[in-house]
Amino acid sequence: MELVIEDFDKRTNEIESYLNGLKKLELCALEVDDSTTEDFLDDDFLRILKSNALLMIYNLVESTVMSGILKIYEGLAQNEMTYTKVRKEIQDIWFSFVHNEVYDRKAHYHAYKDKASEIVTAILSDEILSLNRKAADISGNLDANQIRDICKNHGIVFNPIQECRGGIVLEDIRNKRNSLAHGSVSFVECGRDYSVLRLMETKEETVMFLRAVLKGMKEYYDNKQYLIQEAAI
Repeated sequence: MELVIEDFDKRTNEIESYLNGLKKLELCALEVDDSTTEDFLDDDFLRILKSNALLMIYNLVESTVMSGILKIYEGLAQNEMTYTKVRKEIQDIWFSFVHNEVYDRKAHYHAYKDKASEIVTAILSDEILSLNRKAADISGNLDANQIRDICKNHGIVFNPIQECRGGIVLEDIRNKRNSLAHGSVSFVECGRDYSVLRLMETKEETVMFLRAVLKGMKEYYDNKQYLIQEAAI
C-alpha cells in the first residue's frame, strides 16, 4: 500500500504545482500590457485552465480509490485467500464478479448452469480468489457517498477529519467532471465560477478526505481485515 500512497502524494504535488502556476498567471493577467501575451492570459483562457484543474482533482479521486482497492485484491491473491477464508463482504464481491462474467438476459440456461458449477467447484476446492478492476465496480462517477459505499462493501472503515466536511466538495467535482466529459458545458463556462483560491480550498478538502480513505485502506490491508470475521463469543 506504500506505493499507492506514494503515487497519491506525487499526484497531489502535481496539482499543487499546477494551481500555484495558475495563481501566478492570474496575477500576471492583471499586470500585463503586452498584446501578444494578452491572448494567452485573457479571462477565457484562465477559465479553461481552471476547468482543467477540476479534472485533475477528479482524476486524483478516482485513481486513488481504484489503486487502493486493486492493491487489496492483489493482497488477497498474494496471501492465497480462498472463499472460506475471507469476510462476507469479499465473498459477496467475488460471487457477483464471477456471476456477472456470464450474466446476459439472453444467455442460455446451460451457460448459467456451467457457471454455477464453476462457482461451487471453486469454493469446494479452495481456489485462490482472483479479482480485478471489474470487480471493484468503480465508474467515472465518484463522490464521497460512492466512496463510502465502496469501502462499506469491502468492510473498510475510515474516519475523515472534520476539516474536510465529510468530503462534500467531491460531489461538485464529480458533477463538473461529468458535465465536461459529456459536453453539456464548455471549459470556459465551467471555469467561470471558480477563483484560484476556491480551487485550492477544493483541492485541500479533497486531499484530506482521500488521506483518511487511504489510512483506512492501509489498516485493512496491513492487518488483513479482509479475513473472515469470527463470531463474537
